[in-house]
Amino acid sequence: MNPNVDEAMDFINKFHKFKPDKTMVLLIGDCMVDYHGRARSFLDRGERIIMIKQDGTVLVHQPTMREPVNWQPSGSITDFEVNSQHLVMKSRHNRPPEKMKITFHKIISVMICILRDQAKVIISGMETDVVNEISNNPSIIEDGFRICKKEMHVKSGLIDLYGYDRDYIPVVIEVKRSIASISAVQQLRMYVSDVKKDIESASVRGILCAPRIPEMSRDLLYKIILISYSFFVLPKNH
Repeated sequence: MNPNVDEAMDFINKFHKFKPDKTMVLLIGDCMVDYHGRARSFLDRGERIIMIKQDGTVLVHQPTMREPVNWQPSGSITDFEVNSQHLVMKSRHNRPPEKMKITFHKIISVMICILRDQAKVIISGMETDVVNEISNNPSIIEDGFRICKKEMHVKSGLIDLYGYDRDYIPVVIEVKRSIASISAVQQLRMYVSDVKKDIESASVRGILCAPRIPEMSRDLLYKIILISYSFFVLPKNH
């Protein structure tokens, strides 16, 4: 912690300089950032985290907010030098041409590590996952329910699932992966209206599937859509 300029430079030279594609650098300190590239920007002194990834990506993070305040893309080349008793980091990228200069007035911490990670992100909980779950097990909705079509086109858009209940009444299902908003209720209403016109039937049910349906949306389901609609809340692990 709190290394001086020479200690920080020696540490970087020893563990990072000759194998930059295999080591990751985390620098925390009081610094200024001067950038030329996508635009021209200057960030005055402040305490920040500078991250140099193993693919050359450079990220400058302030103490708040998720996104970096500045960055260099993958493939950037970063060098360090000591200038007027300041540690200076220079990063450049050729196509498109970009360069970033970071001058440290105080170094709080330097960490160098080798990270091994070849895992791929597997996204779950998407609307298609819920649609497939219902298709594979229609009784999730109710006993006797059967699916006839997925992604059925109607005038107002694309119905997620279309089928019949145990009484052979047509059922339109709209799936949302997050909170069911008022617009989701209105969307379901339009789909049901389209199906009624297409099959010339007054009896068409609508079911809204979501992890959570707020009270306002529930009220709209009952007050505007009345008894020909219902809703079903999927468990959060679907």
